[in-house]
Amino acid sequence: MAFGQKFQDVTAKGSPASLSIKIDSDGPYVAIRNNSKKGILAYLAVTKTTDERGQSVPCRSRADHAFKPSVLGPKEENPLPCPIDLRDPPDDPSKPNAKIADVFSAVLFVQFEHGTTWDDLQTGKQAILDDRPKRLACLKHLAETYYESGDDAFNAMLIDPKLQGLERKIAIHLKVAADYDKTPAIDLVRKQLAAGQGWHASGIF
Repeated sequence: MAFGQKFQDVTAKGSPASLSIKIDSDGPYVAIRNNSKKGILAYLAVTKTTDERGQSVPCRSRADHAFKPSVLGPKEENPLPCPIDLRDPPDDPSKPNAKIADVFSAVLFVQFEHGTTWDDLQTGKQAILDDRPKRLACLKHLAETYYESGDDAFNAMLIDPKLQGLERKIAIHLKVAADYDKTPAIDLVRKQLAAGQGWHASGIF
């Protein structure tokens, strides 16, 4: 696949970030690059992959470094978790990749480490910023459960079938990340909570 001919970054002019195709051992992916002189605290991007049959798969990527150890620094890159290869059915690795016709990507929203934003603030609020207080409260509740009731109660919260919405997403992410990093989920909670509380105390929330 000639990505140079088939990939387009259609981000609005003046964006502090750009998108490009990269390839590693797992295959091709879209990466976001911070082209500004300021650290990026959060961003939202969209990728649409279309195959030769006209089948399109849109994917929204969001990242909030308010709950991570560091921001996306100047000239740094992050991969977007959107698949570039298309399979039919998409979850069957035995099926050959569909031939890609086009890949379009665009950065929709950026928040800098000083709190200023670029482009679609309303979309950024709906996708990222409005969830921050809820995420912080959920992490705090998980930590309090661990310290007050122990590991069993904490783990039970992560698999509680009654969880919905953002709480369910957080629980799933913690379990997956803990398994991948081979680290206790409570350690991830501590790190994310500390980062979130730091940004909250700074007034950028």
